[in-house]
Amino acid sequence: MKHPLQWNKSDLHRHLQHALNLELWTVPLYITALYSIKGLKEIKHSEYPEAAKLIYSVVIQEMLHLELVSNISNALGVSPRFNLPTYDEAKGIPFLHPTKDYLPSALHGYKVKPQALNENSLRLFCAIELPHPARETVWENEKSYSCIGEMYKALAIGISNLWDECYIGDERNTRQKNIFKEYHNTHGRHHGFSITVRSKETACMAMDAIVEQGEGADSARVPSDFRPPDVTPGQEFNTASYKGQLSHYQKFRMLLHSHHKLPPVYPEHGEGNSEAQGKMQSAFMDFLKEMESGFNSDGENMPDSFWKKMFGLGHAITGVWESGRCPDFDFNHSEKEL
Repeated sequence: MKHPLQWNKSDLHRHLQHALNLELWTVPLYITALYSIKGLKEIKHSEYPEAAKLIYSVVIQEMLHLELVSNISNALGVSPRFNLPTYDEAKGIPFLHPTKDYLPSALHGYKVKPQALNENSLRLFCAIELPHPARETVWENEKSYSCIGEMYKALAIGISNLWDECYIGDERNTRQKNIFKEYHNTHGRHHGFSITVRSKETACMAMDAIVEQGEGADSARVPSDFRPPDVTPGQEFNTASYKGQLSHYQKFRMLLHSHHKLPPVYPEHGEGNSEAQGKMQSAFMDFLKEMESGFNSDGENMPDSFWKKMFGLGHAITGVWESGRCPDFDFNHSEKEL
């Protein structure tokens, strides 16, 4: 692997798209498991069972991470592309190969595919978010990244080294999104969630937030600077902030440890309903197009249609589960069945 100090502009742009692809790749996995839980559409978020609250909070942070990587990309002249993710068991987790030395025996045998919330899916989620101890990396001796934290470590080096060459300038940097601004610390003491990227320092801060919130951080608890704010007593419960002091890995590890207590999920009968799958496919493709259009447009906000399509995707996924089938994100395969 090329040392990040030896990257050129093309290398940096390619790695930023890799990061975006990986963040996006996690979303269908997590929301497929989330909406496999029975009965969610009939209740408010505040009434979700513990498992659903934990997974939902991770999904919201993954959407934040897509925003942060897009902000970094736009600042450095890369137009974010929201490519259709693929789940190939032979290829495993994209760009990552968790080393056996650090993979706990409880995580062995994970399957790379969308599936219901169960012991098997939680093994995969823990492997994706697996923390690795900090180490001195000899980049030339590495063939791939061992964890997400290591990938962002390389990006931090590359961005710091190439910032002056690649930054498009404040006048042209008009696509910075701030759609998670409700998570900001209003007193300005902490980074909050949304981070406007106009310097290599803020770019590195954004990547620190991604890692510390759970994707490869070698710590059990998220530092206070990178947590959602505490919910004020009397305010409506916010599932997205649920147990914000815990990393993604810790949340999934808790669920894996107590997998025998998970809430009931929809059974998978195999054939299912091709119409429901077709609606889900259409909803997901519309959402990808909405994100690509929005993150490549001027202004800090996304249109109302972004939120409608994001929440509508959950309903479409639930519809597939209700039909007796696991949502299938291999759309070429799906089209043959429709």
